[in-house]
Amino acid sequence: MQFSFQARRLIPAVAVIAMCYSMPCHAKVVSDPSATVNGVPITPEDIRQEAAIIAADVQQRNLKWTKRQILNFSDEIVDTLIDRELLYQEAQQRNIKIRTPWVERALQELKTEIGSAAAYDAYLKKTGLDEEQLRDRIRKGLIVKRLLHRDILRRIKVSEAEMQAFFRRYPDYFIRKDEIRVRQIFIAFPDGDDISGRGEALLRIQSIQGRLRQGENFAALALEYSQDPSRARGGDLGYLERSQMIGPFADAAFALEPGQVSDIVETRFGYHLIKMVDRIPSSRMAYRNARVKIDRTLRRNKEKAAAASYLAGLKKRAVIKR
Repeated sequence: MQFSFQARRLIPAVAVIAMCYSMPCHAKVVSDPSATVNGVPITPEDIRQEAAIIAADVQQRNLKWTKRQILNFSDEIVDTLIDRELLYQEAQQRNIKIRTPWVERALQELKTEIGSAAAYDAYLKKTGLDEEQLRDRIRKGLIVKRLLHRDILRRIKVSEAEMQAFFRRYPDYFIRKDEIRVRQIFIAFPDGDDISGRGEALLRIQSIQGRLRQGENFAALALEYSQDPSRARGGDLGYLERSQMIGPFADAAFALEPGQVSDIVETRFGYHLIKMVDRIPSSRMAYRNARVKIDRTLRRNKEKAAAASYLAGLKKRAVIKR
């Protein structure tokens, strides 16, 4: 999971529903939903379970949403659960299966993404799932993904002419803004007015800062102490634009020169030490360098339209009650 200073992550639209099984979708929740899909119920407990998973996910991404806040949202999660059930029922009718090693590989990737064993245990506790239930979600998600690949993804093509036309029509889309590559060491502090907890977090980051000033390796200390998923990469957040970071973090990061380390930066998430790795100045992308980006964008647009059409067809044949 990328650290939450990135404002958003672009995900292929057609993959969203499939991913809902292995990782939670950021859908909205109603307080008293009920629905059936071809006789299969979507219960209030299903909604509460999904809310717990969403809350665990956003916390893992260091976002400040609570389960109570999520439960005050709208009923989009019910729509998501309906779509999910429709796709899974279709896959079952088509006798689509997934081999156990694929499920285990996906589960291991998820564990790696979450981070340490302790973080994974905490994630399970927050979601209310045990590992077998999580494994089953992943299995169903992979089955749906395979269905979508068979019926939609493999048929989608993007032509050279389409890519060139897109490049000419949207020139501003290919102006590359200033980007920096940074590493960070992040120490979270508790919500609210827990002065003691904030003080402990500050002492911890100050201790790490002292070790850096004595010449210890930034990436090694991030791997050992940082409290966000980038720790697995030695704190490497990759290349980011200013708009992908929150204000205090961006101001401190962009003020650095390659190789420099910031002073302690406080954000609403916690305390940070930032190391500048590289900087790429603003420039206009040549078409040959933009082709992959254009292909990905056009493909996602086609996937989204195809998925909507596919689901509309399933809904016409289904009995859905809400």
